[in-house]
Amino acid sequence: MTGARRRVLLAAVLVAGASATVAAQKVFTADELRVVERIVGTYFESAKSLSAAQDYETAKVRLIVAREYLARSWTFWTRHERGDAAKMVTATTAALDALDDRLSEVPIDPARVQEAVQEASAACETCHAAFRVEHPAAGTYDIKPGIISEPAGRERP
Repeated sequence: MTGARRRVLLAAVLVAGASATVAAQKVFTADELRVVERIVGTYFESAKSLSAAQDYETAKVRLIVAREYLARSWTFWTRHERGDAAKMVTATTAALDALDDRLSEVPIDPARVQEAVQEASAACETCHAAFRVEHPAAGTYDIKPGIISEPAGRERP
C-alpha cells in the first residue's frame, strides 16, 4: 500500500469514527437542520468534484461525511410529522449509498460513478424542490414556509 493510500485510508477511518459519534446526534430544530444541510452540501459537492477528477479515494471520504450527516436530518422531519420528507431523506441516503458502492468497485468504472453522482444529485434536488427554498445570493436554503408548524425551529423537545 502506498503512503498516499495509507493517508487516505487513515483519514477515512478518522472521519468515519467522528461521523459515527456525530451521526448519533439528532436534529431537532430548523437551525440545526440548516447546519447539517450546509455540511451535507459542502461535502457532497466536494465528492462530486473529486469523482469527476477521478480522485475516488478522497471522494469516498467526503461522501461518507455527507451521507452520515444527511441521515441525521431524518429525525427532524419525523419529529415534525413530515413522513414524506423523511422518505425523501431515506431515498437520498440510499442514492448516496449506491454512489459509495460505485466508488468501492474494483476496478472503478468512471461512467458508473458519474451515473450514480447524477442519481444522487437528482435525489437531493427533488427533496429541495419540495421542502426547501434557496437563497442564491447567500448560497443557503431554508424550509419552505408552511412546511413545518414551529417558528424558526428554536424549540427543543
